[in-house]
Order: sequence, then structure tokens, then C-alpha cells
Amino acid sequence: MLLAAVGLLLLITCANIANLLLTRAATRGREIALRAALGASLPRIARQLMTESLVLTAAAGLLGLIFARAGVPALVRHLPSGLPRTAEIAVDGRAC
Repeated sequence: MLLAAVGLLLLITCANIANLLLTRAATRGREIALRAALGASLPRIARQLMTESLVLTAAAGLLGLIFARAGVPALVRHLPSGLPRTAEIAVDGRAC
């Protein structure tokens, strides 16, 4: 049940990000039309948009990893002292 909830959350997140990227591309319609009018081919424009999306994705992933590495120990320090297995809470390769 938990796995299905996590999968649903990831699906909603992916749909939200795809919607944001589509909205961003739609608002840049005039710029893309101008590039096409100046002679840029459709594959070149698509490659540019894909490169921008990949750079944003890589930056967001790196930032998320940095926040996780810094945030998890900070959250663990604020947990009650009697809570079992708090020493085992960490960000590892399986979570990254």
C-alpha cells in the first residue's frame, strides 16, 4: 500500500513538472517563432529546449541532494532522545 502511495506521489510530481515545462515552452512561443524565422531548424530548437530542461533538472537534483545531506542530520538532531534507531537515519546511495 505504501509503495502504491509513493508511486502515485511520484506520478503526480512528474505530471506537475511536465506541465510546468510545457507552460514555460508555450510562453516562449514568440522567441521560438523568431528563431525559426531566422533560420533555426526544428531539431535545433528542440535540442535547445531539451538542453535547457536537462540543465534545470540536473541543477534541481543537485540542490535537492545538498538539501537532503544537510537537512536530514539537522532533523535528526531535533528528534526526541528516547526515539529508537535515530542513529540509523541517514541519506545513503539507495535514497539518492
